Amino acid sequence: MILGKKIKLYRNKLNLSQEELAKRCNLSRNAIYNYENNKRTPTISVLIEIAKNLDVSPTDLLNDIYNVGTFSNELETIKLVDKNLNNTINEEKENITNSELKIDELYDKYFLDLFKWKTSNITYHDYFKFILSSCPLTKTNHLTEEDLNELSVLFYRLLTLKVHERNELQSIYIKEQPIRN
Repeated sequence: MILGKKIKLYRNKLNLSQEELAKRCNLSRNAIYNYENNKRTPTISVLIEIAKNLDVSPTDLLNDIYNVGTFSNELETIKLVDKNLNNTINEEKENITNSELKIDELYDKYFLDLFKWKTSNITYHDYFKFILSSCPLTKTNHLTEEDLNELSVLFYRLLTLKVHERNELQSIYIKEQPIRN
C-alpha cells in the first residue's frame, strides 16, 4: 500500500476528516489531500507529525512502501558483491605477487648470463660506455657522448692499472716466499 492510502486508512480508523487531521498537524487541509492522493510527499518532520496524530509510528506508514525485507535482501546482495570484490582483489594481489616472484626468479637465473652474452664481444671502451649509459645518473644527466667516451677511456686505463698493480704485487709476494723442500 502506498503512503497516501495509508494516511487515509489510519485517518478514517480514527474517524478524522482531512481538515481535523490538518489542524492537529498544523497543516492545511489541502496538504493532507495532496499527501493522501500522492500528489506530494511529506517531509520526514511532517511525516512524523502526521504519524503522531494518527497514533502510529512513521514506520507503520512507510512499511510497505520501503519494505524492510527488500532492504535486507539488497543489503545481503551488496554484502555478497562486496565479499566477491574483496576476494577478486585479493586473488589479483596474489597473482601480481606471484608474477613479481617469477620475474625475480627469472632475473636471478638469467640476468648475469644474458649480461655476459651481451657484453662478451664488445671492446672495453664500449663496455664501459654501455655501463655508464645504463646507470641512472640523475645528478649528472647532462653528460654528453664525448663525456661518456672520455670516462670509458679513463675507466679502461684505471682497470689496466689495477690489473698491472695486482700482478706486480703478486710477483713480489711470490719472490718473498721461502722455497720449501
